[in-house]
Amino acid sequence: MTISVGIPRALLFHEFGELWQSFFSNLGVAVSVSPATTKTLLDRGTSLAVDESCLPLKLYLGHAESLLGCSSHLFVPRIACYHRDYYLCAKFAGLPDIVRNTFGLSADRVIAPDVDGRRPLCGINAVRTAAGAVGRSTFAGLASLRQALAAWRTQPAGPGVAADTKVAVIGHSYILRDPFLGGEVLSLLAARSVATVTPDDVPARALYAEAGRFAPEVHWQLSAKLAGATRYFAVRPDIAGLVLVSCFGCGPDSLVNEFLEYRVLKGCGKPYLILNVDEHTGRAGVATRVEAFWDLVEWRRRK
Repeated sequence: MTISVGIPRALLFHEFGELWQSFFSNLGVAVSVSPATTKTLLDRGTSLAVDESCLPLKLYLGHAESLLGCSSHLFVPRIACYHRDYYLCAKFAGLPDIVRNTFGLSADRVIAPDVDGRRPLCGINAVRTAAGAVGRSTFAGLASLRQALAAWRTQPAGPGVAADTKVAVIGHSYILRDPFLGGEVLSLLAARSVATVTPDDVPARALYAEAGRFAPEVHWQLSAKLAGATRYFAVRPDIAGLVLVSCFGCGPDSLVNEFLEYRVLKGCGKPYLILNVDEHTGRAGVATRVEAFWDLVEWRRRK
């Protein structure tokens, strides 16, 4: 059987996808990535998921299903944390089990290495699992990972937008980097010639340093990045307004959004918009709210 690995274009793919693809490609394994998100793909994922699932998880299942016919294996890592001070939401640790149970897949068809930044040997074991699943040695896997890490895109040193006035659009990478989800907000602002910055424009070290001010109230890792980004942008004089984008059904976001509104946004003196999207959100509704937000920003600048 020819081995090929499918990687869903969802969740942490938007942070580590290039690394994962390079790892398997360096081992000589064919890699397929699911297509860009569409309404059809999202609807299919929604029909597969239980009602209590968050929107990103529903979307992930749609992406995973699209790869079943063209891949011998799915790469679905079990990620507990990759920062020493925080844990990820439980859905990331349970993702391989969710995928296997949803599609009735055998355990050997889902490549599910354990990733836990707090365990020193976890990285080697993860490489052993991933490389072994495609018939490669641990030594070859480690060499492939070193090569992939060397080529992996590094984080920018700081905000890369030179405009004097900008809008900060804050959200998880798997929302903002997906044009179908939060990417729509960025497109709407760009159509109005509005300069935008996102958490991707800030070094992770700076985000976590700002998030540390909220410890221990903010517990989850991705929530900490949102909290750090919100506080970082709220005090910058070149930021004229802030948009916080999240997906319906996310338990941590439902708490953190309200926490940030009362602890940061209400006191920063800048216009802000908290925008929740779900599978029923239409472009017209998003456009109306974003345009009203920008009108308020411009009104405040003219005062």
